[in-house]
Amino acid sequence: MSCSLHDAVELEQRGIPTVTLCTEPFMDSAAAHARAYGRPDARVIAVEHPLAALTPEAVRQRADAVMERIVEQLITAH
Repeated sequence: MSCSLHDAVELEQRGIPTVTLCTEPFMDSAAAHARAYGRPDARVIAVEHPLAALTPEAVRQRADAVMERIVEQLITAH
């Protein structure tokens, strides 16, 4: 999670809006990392856990389930 949030913070600092996807059990970690990187307002969206053992199609279905929220977060970027 820390690398994903670090990358998001770096991109945001360059003016590129980001949304980080994180599985549910790691949302607290994501919030802690966002605070540590000075971006407590980082946009992080939870997806259903786990992902590692899923087929590519199942991962796409998980992403599709949150796509509307992702787009909403990006178009209302701060």
